[in-house]
Amino acid sequence: MYNRPSSPRNGETKLQTSLSTPCEPAGQLPSAITIKREAECRRFKSEGSTTNNVHNPSVTLIDPHLDDSSCNYDGRSLNQQGNYYKVNYYSYTSMTIVLKLLVNRLNPNYPINLEEMPKSSHTEQVMRMHTLKAKMQKYKEFIDAAFGDNAIGKGEDQCIIDGCTIGTKVMKKSWEFQYISQELSHALCEHLCDKKYLEVLIQLFVNTDTTEMVRVCCGRFMQEILTECNRAYIIEHNYLKKIVTSAMMLRNNADQQRISLSIIECLFKDSENTTYKMITYGTIEYIIATCQRALTSSQLVLRQASLAFVNAVLYSSAESRKIIIEKKHHEWLYLLAQQNDEISRYYACLAVCILASFTDTESAALKCDTLGLVDPFLSTHIPIAFANKHFMHSPGRDNVWLRRLLSLLRSRCRQAKGIFGFHFVLETIIKKRQEKTPMFHEIGAIPYLKEIASSPDDQAAQFASDALTYIGEEVPHKLSRDVPCWNVTNVQCWVQKIGFDDYCEAFGTHKVDGDLLLLMTEQELEHDIKITSGLLRKKFMRELESLKIAADYSSVDETQLDQFLMSLSPELSAYTYQMLNSGLNRSLLPHLTDLWMEKVCGIQNIIHRHKLRQALEQGKHFDDIELSALSKQYDIFISYRRSNGNQLASLIKVMLTIQGYRVFIDVDRLHGGEFESSLLKKIQSAKHFLIVLTENSLDRLKDDDACQDWIHKELKCAFEHKKNIVPVMAEEFKFPLATEIPEDIRQIATFNGVNWVHEYQDACIGKIKRFLNEFEDGIPIPKSVSKTITKKEQAAKGKMTATTANTSSTTSPRNTTLKATKKYTSINGSTNGKLTPSNSTNGKLTPSNSTVTRPTRRIYAPNNNEFSLNHKN
Repeated sequence: MYNRPSSPRNGETKLQTSLSTPCEPAGQLPSAITIKREAECRRFKSEGSTTNNVHNPSVTLIDPHLDDSSCNYDGRSLNQQGNYYKVNYYSYTSMTIVLKLLVNRLNPNYPINLEEMPKSSHTEQVMRMHTLKAKMQKYKEFIDAAFGDNAIGKGEDQCIIDGCTIGTKVMKKSWEFQYISQELSHALCEHLCDKKYLEVLIQLFVNTDTTEMVRVCCGRFMQEILTECNRAYIIEHNYLKKIVTSAMMLRNNADQQRISLSIIECLFKDSENTTYKMITYGTIEYIIATCQRALTSSQLVLRQASLAFVNAVLYSSAESRKIIIEKKHHEWLYLLAQQNDEISRYYACLAVCILASFTDTESAALKCDTLGLVDPFLSTHIPIAFANKHFMHSPGRDNVWLRRLLSLLRSRCRQAKGIFGFHFVLETIIKKRQEKTPMFHEIGAIPYLKEIASSPDDQAAQFASDALTYIGEEVPHKLSRDVPCWNVTNVQCWVQKIGFDDYCEAFGTHKVDGDLLLLMTEQELEHDIKITSGLLRKKFMRELESLKIAADYSSVDETQLDQFLMSLSPELSAYTYQMLNSGLNRSLLPHLTDLWMEKVCGIQNIIHRHKLRQALEQGKHFDDIELSALSKQYDIFISYRRSNGNQLASLIKVMLTIQGYRVFIDVDRLHGGEFESSLLKKIQSAKHFLIVLTENSLDRLKDDDACQDWIHKELKCAFEHKKNIVPVMAEEFKFPLATEIPEDIRQIATFNGVNWVHEYQDACIGKIKRFLNEFEDGIPIPKSVSKTITKKEQAAKGKMTATTANTSSTTSPRNTTLKATKKYTSINGSTNGKLTPSNSTNGKLTPSNSTVTRPTRRIYAPNNNEFSLNHKN
């Protein structure tokens, strides 16, 4: 069926346990060794099957983590439970450095020597070369055996599966070797290409007659070998579309999804043209759909999806990025950045920062809420601890990948600079272990890192300084963000940093400190500093404006005027210092006139004056001004229980954002005071309040009469300000008894809501939109009837049933709109959380033994027919 390359050993060479014993010449294998290798080969074949999983007690079971140099996770021996068997190299030395870094964060004066990483002696380097040579010879023979006449070359399904299992095992082990992993693995991949084994594997993978099990095994093998040379072979022989299409067919379980994403992620790294073609093939849509399916099942799939997003945007052309932004694919990064898994969050944050660093996508990325999750991630992770936990055995990124990221290091986005600096610290830690730090000189990273290390951005500067220390370079003088307190030397350092070296002396001559720098005008640059070129003055003023926005004014800004101006528009922050210098504070803002803005505050830009004036006109008190500004930013406020509602709330947020709604979701509730006030103001400013109810999410409300619980506070605020409250209930959720819910929010149990069905996400979002649209159209929400309940009525309460009453006088407009659909289930008046099928034909609920109308709770729970109809539409 296929051209079967001949095997030099006729399939007799079998895989060993340790793969460390030198190979015997062909034809001279003693019988005992032959028997042992055959036994080990059978064991490794069984490891690759779906029915047998062998545990090796000689190695340590650690958490899985991603590989940074090839197409897959770094521990290549993934077992059926999603863990990796690998030797634990977490050394005492690296642990000591982690502890010292922690102490250094608390006490900056604590001495720390980042040069404590052990260096290899000449003898060790020679031993590595001998190990590389021995492993390369041995592993090539194993690869030949995998494609021999007794394995893949035989053409039978089981033989192909056995051969792919052996090949996958060999490649996984080759990627795991410290120091020699890249050289060994790349040599084996070239061997596969040279011997035409890659061609055989591709044909098996893309052939329409290939069975699913064979395709899965071939895909598992292929994800380990898609290095640069093999990717070039695929592109040159026009296999790209076939491989991508076949990969997207692997979707039946989490393992298949991870394999398909791994292949796609690696192919993105070929070139910008390849990435554009793959995007037109629908790969981004496939990644998103896979994320939605894997949301509640597999963190490994979500990790691989995050990494695929990173490569897709890093290797994207302007045309590719245009498609991503137009289709709002970047919004899905928020879902990945909200996962509990650190790796998924990290790569999602990295991806959105890459988009924010390109000029053509900067505006869209800055509006994306994912960017707001970058700072919380960076502030809670120390690079060396993160590297030791997740990248201990990773060979790191190659030169091409790092050069691409390096070109974005001068991004104007503050969050992007921070996370890029964080990643370069990871890379320097990895490369220092491998003694490959000279590569940072080769790619020209040192000038970039020194520039960031001397910048006023504290976080990015710290990361860049750490990276330079690992490399062994001198760390430059760092500028503080407290620009008003700069001395003349600091100003000269900043002037030199932005490329105006020739004018440093002039700034020193005129004794320009931080205060004068922030108040400097273009006319003073021309007459005093003698910058005669108009274009150079424009460039200087542009850099100065960026500095004003990034500066920290806390030492002179007691009323937090800068924070308020930033909430209105970031560019207004450039006028903060001149306002403060003129004696203006936050409480005086409502009294500003247009003349004061221009003459006193220095706001020469008429558009900026209009923005501030418009905000001031909509409220005379600065709190009203803030609410007015917030009302233009958000339509929906999402409340959820952080412990188990994060994923569902994030998913709903992303899907509503793509529909055009402006959605706010709180990502950090650990603050108090002013943060609490700001959060409640966001509820006041939004039209809709969407509460995500997951299992036991209301249990903390019991006996919470003091209103200490966050959901209690948010619900109370929403009721007080008459917001459109829409409950969304997960499958496991049940309402507690009405008497257990605090009285001020007890009516939540009477509100219409949506039962969330994970398999029918689009239909559920459609029902949420229906609730939102009814409120927008002025249709009132049914209110619960407040009435004292007698003992007789309490006895009748349990007998309330759904009837087929035709009277419309007691039906609210919201119910009237939906009554003909018969696509919801009613809940009886006992508020015990149990669903009672409704027999009503018009959607009304009336008490059978009482004439008093009771508060009822109705929940949309669409049937399968309804979902099918929605999908067809």
